[in-house]
Amino acid sequence: MKESKKSHKKLFQKGSVQVMGVLNVTPDSFSDGGKYNTFETAVNHAKQMIDDGADIIDVGGQSTRPGYTEVSVAEELKRVLPVIKAVRELAPKIPISIDTYFFEVAKEAAAAGANIINDIHGFSDVRMFEILQKFPQMSAVIMHDHRKKTGPLEKELREFYDLKIAQCLERRISLSRICFDPGVGWKNKEETMDILRSPDRYGYSSIPLLIGVSRKRIIGSLTKEKKANNRDLGTIITSLYLANTGQVDIVRVHDVKGMKQALDVWKQLDGNTIK
Repeated sequence: MKESKKSHKKLFQKGSVQVMGVLNVTPDSFSDGGKYNTFETAVNHAKQMIDDGADIIDVGGQSTRPGYTEVSVAEELKRVLPVIKAVRELAPKIPISIDTYFFEVAKEAAAAGANIINDIHGFSDVRMFEILQKFPQMSAVIMHDHRKKTGPLEKELREFYDLKIAQCLERRISLSRICFDPGVGWKNKEETMDILRSPDRYGYSSIPLLIGVSRKRIIGSLTKEKKANNRDLGTIITSLYLANTGQVDIVRVHDVKGMKQALDVWKQLDGNTIK
């Protein structure tokens, strides 16, 4: 069955820079320490990020910091579903992303009004593709997370991307519905720096690329800032650099207001380099 072009709104804009705001509904996030892990604080923070200009709200119910303890499907659903429903009611048009690698969570989130599956395991559970088939409003951020140590990182990522493209095409899922993430934070420092310096080598010209460095260890390494929640300035500078390469289409950040202001100022000073 051929996918109807009218059934899906294109959420990822190649050639522009969208800001994805992070909403961690967790008690143990490395970056904000459970600051928004109640329903009220999470919804209020989502509203603030929307007011600050976020293009996408990324809701996550499980920390994946180094050494994290996995929570159950039931617990993750308990954390994220009420928030997704509330944000959807609050802002009917804002794209909502569900940051999960659980099929059951992604499916329930889609039914609750989410628009994007942001899967750090890169759709290794192929049932995730069934959600894209069943829910035409859904798109996907497909991240490369773990190294197989089969060769150079650039080659491995290309093989991974090619596999995901083939899996989409086999299921008649339009490639306009996917975005790739090379997985900064899941690589060693040398590999991470190479991705940040040359993102063109880790993506495709026809498929949007997302990179999220917000408050991560690489920013701490570059700035010598030990506290994650003090790394927003380094995050913004790095994200601006990535945006200015013309190769990165979505930046995932905690400080939406600061990121949007930085992009706006840079665009006005530099002309149309960042669109």
